[in-house]
Amino acid sequence: MPRSTILGADIGSVSVALVEIDSDFSVRRWDYRPHEGRVAQVLREMLGDWPLDAVRRVAATSSSPDAFRPQHRTDWVTAHVAAQRVLAPDHRLLLIVGGERFALIRFDSDGHYHSSRGNSSCAAGTGGFLDQQSRRLGLQDAAELARLASSNTGTRPKVASRCAVFAKTDLIHAQQEGYTLAEICDGLCLGLARNLVDAVITGAPPPRRALRGGRGRAERRGGFPHLDPHGSGGGGP
Repeated sequence: MPRSTILGADIGSVSVALVEIDSDFSVRRWDYRPHEGRVAQVLREMLGDWPLDAVRRVAATSSSPDAFRPQHRTDWVTAHVAAQRVLAPDHRLLLIVGGERFALIRFDSDGHYHSSRGNSSCAAGTGGFLDQQSRRLGLQDAAELARLASSNTGTRPKVASRCAVFAKTDLIHAQQEGYTLAEICDGLCLGLARNLVDAVITGAPPPRRALRGGRGRAERRGGFPHLDPHGSGGGGP
């Protein structure tokens, strides 16, 4: 008889994430897919491929729609804090980059939650913003933009990432100046990373820090190891 497991779900503005864990927090399997507004369809497809014989409880973040009825719900900050204690208990700073929001969670010297700080209602600097700019450049998604940015070996233009209007102007100007697509993508990613840091980090960050979130996987990480669903750094919402 298989060991009893817990199925966790995070259904956000751009993606659906599922993970199945044992009672000792070992990951049995996981899946992450963008839904492009087709939440119910994507969720059915994911669960259709998922063996559920060992699942005994289902939990979800509070952002998940009411149509999805888990046995337990928790807010997203609490979920990230709990995951941090398991995946990286010695890290004191966690930067989360999602589809519509980003946040910084600080932990005290004993690894307990200390405080959190996030963006306003403006989506600039989030995964949704990056997807918007990707389409503007004729790319499939933020992952393709990140791959191009990582391949850049030349200079990079300055691209405003605080506002979609200013970003559009800078992208057009960079194209007119003759920058390659890879250089433009690199400039956009760098601008976004700097804005994230300026928005939520004050003072010198601690040496042990981590990055989590679906869009965190697509972006150049700048010294933040990514915590993937397998619990290792350097890789998921």
